[in-house]
Amino acid sequence: MYILEGVLFPFEVFIENFNEQDKIYKVITQIKWEELDKFYACYSGPGRKGYDRQALFRALVLKKLMGLTTTKALVKCLAYSPLLAYWCGFDIMKPTPSESVFSRFEKGLTSEGSLGDLCNSLLSQVLSMTTSTGEIAIDSTDITAKERPRKDGKTGAAFGHRTASSGEMDIFYGYKLHLATVNTNHGPIPVAARIAPANYSDFEFAETLMNEGYYFHNKAFGFAPSYYLMDAGYDAEYIYSQALKLRGQAIVKLNHRGKKGTYKEHTDYGTPLCPGKNAMVYRGTEKKNLTNKFCYPRIFGQPVDCQGECGCTSSYGYVKRVSINENPRMFCSPHRGSRTWHEIYKHRTSIERLFSVLKGHLYMDRLIKRGIDKAFTDIMICLITFLA
Repeated sequence: MYILEGVLFPFEVFIENFNEQDKIYKVITQIKWEELDKFYACYSGPGRKGYDRQALFRALVLKKLMGLTTTKALVKCLAYSPLLAYWCGFDIMKPTPSESVFSRFEKGLTSEGSLGDLCNSLLSQVLSMTTSTGEIAIDSTDITAKERPRKDGKTGAAFGHRTASSGEMDIFYGYKLHLATVNTNHGPIPVAARIAPANYSDFEFAETLMNEGYYFHNKAFGFAPSYYLMDAGYDAEYIYSQALKLRGQAIVKLNHRGKKGTYKEHTDYGTPLCPGKNAMVYRGTEKKNLTNKFCYPRIFGQPVDCQGECGCTSSYGYVKRVSINENPRMFCSPHRGSRTWHEIYKHRTSIERLFSVLKGHLYMDRLIKRGIDKAFTDIMICLITFLA
């Protein structure tokens, strides 16, 4: 029997107490590592062989799972826990990697840009095991940079603001993660991500995220997403038109920009007014020509103040049809004021719950390295860990 240096108990003790249902072990073994070998093959020339690249990457995933904020903490964790080092794939009879080894490895991950391919490969496997509700949710979240603001701005970090549900604004310095997720029966699955300085507007990345979300959804499930869910920060004309091009509808909360109460032909939420200035009743969408149908409210038992302005002699009352293509921002299917629209829009909060998991359990908001490239690497490792 042998005793490992720095460890009080022989390794056999850890193996005897090993449980295959351990969550950390299950996550590490779920990630497919073949793609990593294509980018980082082990050195085969003269001299020291070096550490297994797959083991190094597993250790970075372990760092997220254990809530370790620094590489120094990861090195100590591996040195004093031979079981965790063994799960990652390191030879427990040899010293574990130093901080400089991990630093060089992460630098390679950042410069090669291969993490996107690794994430996409894992994403395809995850989507093949679930079913979609036909909804793409898009939103952004703040990533605070733990560095002093610099005048030259070379790191990419910038000042931005986060808006709480109460309407209050809070200034922060750092980046924003712009994310698109597919709502599935297993919860939200991230399918597209972009990181940018905090002073970039949310809607600048919406079109790219919509296109990538459409591609992955169509490839995985064989049909296009029906709805693209976004908050008022994405209320721009081209987003609605882009959703129609992708054979879907943009379910976006309106940002009236000071125009609330000034509309003459319809209410603030797009419900047409009859000639008597009464809000009409939504009666469905004609899918063939994307036209919403609205009827006179009195026919459905609603009290109205009308002096016969409609001039309607039919018992069915005044009917108005509105083309969605003519004003896709104000009109959509289902209609913005309908109960169905509100039920669909509620599903947008799924992406906020995902942000809570990424920050609360995988510590995505504890960024300590300088530069937008390193921030992207750290965030991609978080997403890969979540998919696992």
